[in-house]
Amino acid sequence: MGTKDRILETAYQMFHEESYNQVSIDAICSKCSLSKPAFYYHFSSKADLLIHYYDDVVDHLYKTLKKRDFHGNYWEQFVFCFSSLIEASVSLGADLMKQLYIANLTEDKGSFNFNPTFSQLCIDLITKAQENEQIRNQQEPEALFIASSFMFTGVEVLWSIKDGGFERENNVIRALETVFDVAPKYSIQREVHSLNCEDFQ
Repeated sequence: MGTKDRILETAYQMFHEESYNQVSIDAICSKCSLSKPAFYYHFSSKADLLIHYYDDVVDHLYKTLKKRDFHGNYWEQFVFCFSSLIEASVSLGADLMKQLYIANLTEDKGSFNFNPTFSQLCIDLITKAQENEQIRNQQEPEALFIASSFMFTGVEVLWSIKDGGFERENNVIRALETVFDVAPKYSIQREVHSLNCEDFQ
């Protein structure tokens, strides 16, 4: 394992065991048996450890999608993309998701920019799902992708604010299927307590 990956792995472990705010760069360096200059060679700050978290997630998602057989169900593939992002942020945890948002609100670090590979993959899947009558919303695929991304980010922010206090994946799937008007035979909604206004009062 390279030095950069070792720093990341160690830092995330420490963040989960304590908290982001309690873990210092000095502590990370000590745990990794590294000098601070060695840390700063790879990362400009503690926040920088979080900035590109989704890059590896998208890369892994893309490779997994290419290997798995979905039997021509393009809607299921599209949902798999967003479910993978949810799984990654749940793994990161609400505390670190908050820190990721804080870092980008202080200065746009690009963490929430549309990844070109992910964007094009999703747009292609929407197009194929429309052509195969798996989704009935015939708006432009790019516009639908942007709408679903904004919706996903909004739910993710609420989940972080609520300290992970509600089940996210199935509610996101339900929202996506509502927006896309998924044909009933292709729906993958699961029974779930739907969010309602009372959940946020």
